[in-house]
Amino acid sequence: MMGYGGGWGMMGGVGLIFTIFWIVAFVDLILLGIWLWQQITKK
Repeated sequence: MMGYGGGWGMMGGVGLIFTIFWIVAFVDLILLGIWLWQQITKK
């Protein structure tokens, strides 16, 4: 992730969208993991 910390001036709105995308993807993976764990432990 080049320019993640220092390149906010260059990236502008694209950096914000990219950050939001990563947060959504991260939360989605956590929820998927919880769901899978529940499916496994039910059996």
